[in-house]
Amino acid sequence: MQACRQGGQHAETALVTMYRDYGPALWREAWRTLHDSEAARDLLQDTLLKAWRACASYRGDAEVYAWLVVILRRRAIDVLRGRRPEDPLYDRDGLLRDDVEQAALSFRDSGITEPGQLLMQHQSEAVFRRCAERFAAEQPQAAQVIRWIAEDNLTPQDVAQLIGRSPGATREYISQCRKKARQYFADWYALAGTAQESA
Repeated sequence: MQACRQGGQHAETALVTMYRDYGPALWREAWRTLHDSEAARDLLQDTLLKAWRACASYRGDAEVYAWLVVILRRRAIDVLRGRRPEDPLYDRDGLLRDDVEQAALSFRDSGITEPGQLLMQHQSEAVFRRCAERFAAEQPQAAQVIRWIAEDNLTPQDVAQLIGRSPGATREYISQCRKKARQYFADWYALAGTAQESA
């Protein structure tokens, strides 16, 4: 960060080093948020440029990577807010192989011994995926907040900082996001309940 503040050749070297050290992890975070390779690459570039411009304000009270992730997540919120609902959220190239091959591999690797259980598992996963895609397409910011809490274990205080709301307003917003998620995942909850009853 000191080299970045000095400017010139020092800054250029610092940016290359930052990209080499943190680029792959930041790209994965961007992809998990946007589910689009090209958009993730753009978000990574925006993040590093913003970090370079803001390096004078970096106080060193957090790890550089954590600071970069905060910049990336704040910029991701802007990207999600700017998306129109019809914009594609998922890049499907190579996401799923042939269904029969996928089912055979899943059966082999799952440890499930009953084909009926495997069929129920595949149905459940397909319904969950459909629900998640629809939720992310129609409510991208709410879906991202739920993902941060469920997958990244962010606290409401962390989310408040990312979305720029007070702690009380953030708790209310998280509650609204959860209610929306329950509506979008109603089919999956119903299928999961059926599976438990038959087990």
